[in-house]
Amino acid sequence: MLGRHSGLHQRNLHTLGRVHWAVDICEGLLLIAAFTDHILLVLWGLVFLLLLLSQAVILFAGYRRLDQIEVHFTASSLVSISRKIAGNGPIGRMKRVRLVGALTGSFYQHQMLDPRAFMEAEALPNPLRKWLAIPRRLIHTAIFLAVLAMLGNGGLYFHEVTASAMGDSKLVYIAAWLALISSTAMIILFRVYLGYFKLEEMEALLGTSYFVGRNRRVMGDGLYARHYRLTHLSLLLSAGQKFLLDTDPHAINEVEQFPLHLRRLIVIPHRMLAYSFLGFFALWFVGRYLGA
Repeated sequence: MLGRHSGLHQRNLHTLGRVHWAVDICEGLLLIAAFTDHILLVLWGLVFLLLLLSQAVILFAGYRRLDQIEVHFTASSLVSISRKIAGNGPIGRMKRVRLVGALTGSFYQHQMLDPRAFMEAEALPNPLRKWLAIPRRLIHTAIFLAVLAMLGNGGLYFHEVTASAMGDSKLVYIAAWLALISSTAMIILFRVYLGYFKLEEMEALLGTSYFVGRNRRVMGDGLYARHYRLTHLSLLLSAGQKFLLDTDPHAINEVEQFPLHLRRLIVIPHRMLAYSFLGFFALWFVGRYLGA
């Protein structure tokens, strides 16, 4: 009998502990909600500071490390042309640092026309490479914080809109936003699934491609890296034969023989994601027109 009462007492204490834990969480959420405006202001301030710091690092690297970096690019026409066009002023040196930074990280499609520049960038010594990686990490962190801040601003906006009287046009507008956000979230989650469970299989089918191998070596296996590698596969599979001949000729046969069902898994979500961002801008302009 005593043991039964002891067990019941322990269960009551455990339940009471859970209730206190839930109350503490609710109080914490209410406290955060009360200072949401200040938190968002701090987030946007951090975004600005990180972007400013990244540009300061680029400027420092442009005057203290750029000449040491460009010495390693002897066969690259892209780097030599940039040196002649951009010049030696502050803005010009920053542009040249950004170019070399792209060669050691995520790059634009037109830069693939000079594959020798990427090969030389891979051989760049690590002490010099870090000056190109630091601004990139700062910018990625700033983008992440900016996304959080925009989500917070969006949540506040929806709260204000739903708390006020709404006509039929605003109801349709809110429904369109929710549908677009939900579909975009599903596309992103599907691409995350592809990046972690199908990417290696897809890249193995393009084993002779220099850029596929380069992205695997240089970008790594993080979430952003896998997203970038998947995006590059989509661009590679959508590129014309002339572009491949100029940039990655060894991959032409493998691109042509790439399985159709895997090609669709890569290309279609990539295009849907691009169109969804256009949808966000379109809805924003519609909202400005409606005064929402």
